Amino acid sequence: MNDDHRSNGLSGDPDAASWFVRLERHPGDADVRREFEAWLAADPSHGQAWASVSGAWDRLGALKEDPEILAARAAVAAELQAENHRPRMPWAAGIAAVLVTGAALLGYGAWRQAQPSDAPTQIAVAEALAVYRTEVGGRRTVVLEDGSKVTLNTDTEVRLTGWDRGRHLTLVRGEAYFEVSKDPKRPFVVNAGGRTVRALGTAFDVRLEPRRWSVSLVEGKVRVVADSAQVDLAPGDHLVQDGEAPWTLEKRDLDELTDWRDGSLVFENRPLGVIVEEMNRYSARKIQITDPALASRLLSGRFKSGDMAGFVATLEAYGLVRADYSAAGTIELHPVFSE
Repeated sequence: MNDDHRSNGLSGDPDAASWFVRLERHPGDADVRREFEAWLAADPSHGQAWASVSGAWDRLGALKEDPEILAARAAVAAELQAENHRPRMPWAAGIAAVLVTGAALLGYGAWRQAQPSDAPTQIAVAEALAVYRTEVGGRRTVVLEDGSKVTLNTDTEVRLTGWDRGRHLTLVRGEAYFEVSKDPKRPFVVNAGGRTVRALGTAFDVRLEPRRWSVSLVEGKVRVVADSAQVDLAPGDHLVQDGEAPWTLEKRDLDELTDWRDGSLVFENRPLGVIVEEMNRYSARKIQITDPALASRLLSGRFKSGDMAGFVATLEAYGLVRADYSAAGTIELHPVFSE
């Protein structure tokens, strides 16, 4: 898969994975070896990451001669033949060709050794072909092999779980915007919290939180299915469920739902409490509202995601709140009282 940003990939460390592919391609290049040794010595964590990636290959043992593995390596060789005629293939494509098939055969136990203890466990990890993540406040775009794009919002994880007869991804947490390349023979399916969103060629947003999920359709058509329930969405539809409540379908301003991709958050007549909750997603420093009446006040505006100081300063400048920065790690918003 092509990835225009950093990717955690199979190993959890993209640098280790990229070095594996580079050394595989240039086994006799002294300059490449020197650069690799310098990278290895730069940080103790690099050695651990390298052991995870190279160890996964070593643990394959006899599977290295498996026909699928051999075919994958042959694909890399073919890429190398064309390398002088086009830009270098990003590391994600190489690691997919060399490692993915074999790593999937290692099973769950081998994967667990390379994952942090708090890694999500909703999916059998052996099924994951690639893993894409963002930190709090982060945003990234991944370009898949077929040209489809996945844009991850703040604190999000998406896993590529199938890429053969169908294109299958799983949203583990957070929010992602999918721009799907048309391919009638290979449906594009996103799983999120036990629900599936099925599309052929379209653009839609899926958001998954502990007690809430939503799907917003920008263009085309998608079908959302969960257990015995299903609904087809039209452009501008916003499907949402809070907890165990019934699904609700409403029309929403698409800019408000998707402008986060440009680093903006748009709100139209939304309660300040809802706006603050959304702003908090993008920052380690959180805002708290101390007064229910203030939290319910309706506001409209466009704000830069993650710019908590600018957001609070705007509210203060319009005389809407009084901010208290004294609380450790938080900004408290109070009503403006006239003494």
